[in-house]
Formats: sequence, structure tokens, C-alpha cells
Amino acid sequence: MKQQDKLIKLLTRSQGCTSVDIVKGLPSVTPHRRISDLKEKGWTIFKKKRDDGLTIYFGKPHKNA
Repeated sequence: MKQQDKLIKLLTRSQGCTSVDIVKGLPSVTPHRRISDLKEKGWTIFKKKRDDGLTIYFGKPHKNA
């Protein structure tokens, strides 16, 4: 499974993912670059700040992505 496929799986989970989840789930130490790669392919990335300050990321593909 490619890094991008793993990231898509993380971003489309109902609970989303954190940057730590991305680093642990992918062989990549640049989670924000991997998210940018998906944005360039038409994905919409949502961020939600939790009360404890942690950022949770969610992703949704573009209709044509």
C-alpha cells in the first residue's frame, strides 16, 4: 500500500487523524507535505481543533478525484 493510500485511510476514518497518527502510520516524517499532496490532487482537508489544542484532520475527495 502506498503512502497516499495509507493517508487516505487515516483521513477518512470517522475520528479523523492527528499529525502523530500520520507519522506513525506512514514511513514519513512530513505529514503536512503528504496532506498537501492530496490537496493538489483535489482533496478537501478539514481541520478541527479539540479542546486540548490537538488538531484533527479529515479528508474528502473531490467528486472527480
